[in-house]
Amino acid sequence: MKEHKSKTKNNHLDTDEKRNDEHKRTKKNLWPLWVFILSLCLSFIFNLVSELMLRDTNAIWAYLLTLLIMFVGIIFDVVGTAATSCDAQPLHAMASRKVYGAKKAVVLAKNADKVASVCCDIIGDVCGIVSGVCGAAIVAILQVESSLFLSILVYALISTMTISGKAIGKNFGIEKSTSILLFVGKILSIFEKKK
Repeated sequence: MKEHKSKTKNNHLDTDEKRNDEHKRTKKNLWPLWVFILSLCLSFIFNLVSELMLRDTNAIWAYLLTLLIMFVGIIFDVVGTAATSCDAQPLHAMASRKVYGAKKAVVLAKNADKVASVCCDIIGDVCGIVSGVCGAAIVAILQVESSLFLSILVYALISTMTISGKAIGKNFGIEKSTSILLFVGKILSIFEKKK
């Protein structure tokens, strides 16, 4: 009788494990679709906002918007790098001591691949593309007569600033990964619904 109960319990556990595995596989298979939808939405929003802001504007606003978009891309790249290089142990310790935001930071560290994909690949790349669009708007604003040199110079400056910012940001993200994830966890905790 005991053997029968133990077999039934084991079969029940096996069924639960199979369901969990199927659920994980389904979530993993849906990830590319989710990435596609998120990329499309963010690209549309960023391009729409930059297009509306750059329409009939002066060069100073175009510069500021371009710098803002580049800064957003660099910041998200730092967060993605921090997530992939973070040691979750200190965050677990902080979460057990009920440090504000530590629980969210642990979740970010556990899902480092997805965090890096969203922050570095989706948001970072979208910001890079939109900053290029802003560069084209700056060239159009500055350009009285067609100047190939001016166009190349503006695009080269935007590319150089973005690449240099991300290089500095990656180093910072690796060195301060725990602090960065805790900070992001605190920000995300503000938006968490109180139960």
